[in-house]
Amino acid sequence: MRHCNHPGRPPRDELIRHLKATGEDPAELSPHELTYFTCELDASHDGPHADHLGEIDRETQLWVQWDGDHYRFVRLAPCEAPAEDGDACTLFAGHDPGHSWEMRDLLHG
Repeated sequence: MRHCNHPGRPPRDELIRHLKATGEDPAELSPHELTYFTCELDASHDGPHADHLGEIDRETQLWVQWDGDHYRFVRLAPCEAPAEDGDACTLFAGHDPGHSWEMRDLLHG
């Protein structure tokens, strides 16, 4: 399996507002991290693209989802499906098939 890696560029002001809600300091992030995103889902996924932005708490993650030029910032529970080596899936609960630990490319590694 491979990541979708579809690029996205959400509105910067909205991104910064949501990052601050997770406790992230946007000043500590590179311009690239504040501008460009790539879809972390499997290349064959249906629906919107998605990139993980940060942890809100143990049960909630902040994700940006997009379809074309429409972006949504959503709070989702983590998947945490276990791999044989003990790692957990880093995607959100209910994502399309393909856990993060099944991906073979290294862009999100």
